[in-house]
Amino acid sequence: MNDLMIDYFMAVATNLSFTKTSKELFVSQPAISKQITQLEKELGARLFSRNNKETQLTEVGRLYFDFFSRYKSDFMSTKIEADRILGKKKGIIRVGFLEGWDLFNIIPPMMKQFKECYPDSDIIINCCGVKELSSGLLTHALDIAVTFKNSINMYREIECRDVTDIGKVLVFSANHPLAKKEPSELSLKDFSDDAFFAPWSIVDSMIIDAISSYTRPYGFVPDVTFVKNHESMVTCVRNNMGVAIMDEWVWAKDAADLRWIPFDARDRVTVARFKANDSEYVLKMEDILENILS
Repeated sequence: MNDLMIDYFMAVATNLSFTKTSKELFVSQPAISKQITQLEKELGARLFSRNNKETQLTEVGRLYFDFFSRYKSDFMSTKIEADRILGKKKGIIRVGFLEGWDLFNIIPPMMKQFKECYPDSDIIINCCGVKELSSGLLTHALDIAVTFKNSINMYREIECRDVTDIGKVLVFSANHPLAKKEPSELSLKDFSDDAFFAPWSIVDSMIIDAISSYTRPYGFVPDVTFVKNHESMVTCVRNNMGVAIMDEWVWAKDAADLRWIPFDARDRVTVARFKANDSEYVLKMEDILENILS
């Protein structure tokens, strides 16, 4: 048994999908399946029940998921304590944010405050989709993440600290026929015939339900076209292939070749960490991010 087997198992257990895990980790699906099959042989039990429609943890799989979660956390805490005993000064904390956000007013004060407390530390920043953020926390690839509450509150292993609400905007090309109108003259209803783009990283009922809840008060439910990531979504909108609902924090909405309108919808933003990952570094970063974001 090795950490690669455990990490693949934790990621698939989080996504309940070998396909999504393969895309998130940029590893072929057969390679992931091979590692998990080997892990099942070593443990002497099936960890997943699989059919054409779904992947689910078996009862034994849930037992090992809880065990490996504790193991990862305990190992991390032990390593931090060992480094302290050995007099090693440098520590590393890995922080995740949603891809596409404008972090200019968040990361500099975050780093300044953290470095004041731990001058010899290193901070690693990762920007990715909501599924990658949740799987990153559960597999300990990330220590802390800033993400949407509704994308992560189903995981009992993750501690969430709500910090703020964030508004939504509809973004469209400057070449769109409606771009000549003033934003105050437009509503979501005016774009009911457009294609709506969304990133593949959150291809599940959550994104379909979210977009539908935004547009239904305006009398329609759009057809959603999924693309690989946030950058692909922005590219499609820039080239007037359709429109997209984004967060008001995204930097792309203010590009010269894009236009946007606000509408009445908000999502809760949370600072999240693995519950058992309560090291001094992580708790301090959690406090700093809460203060900055709230």
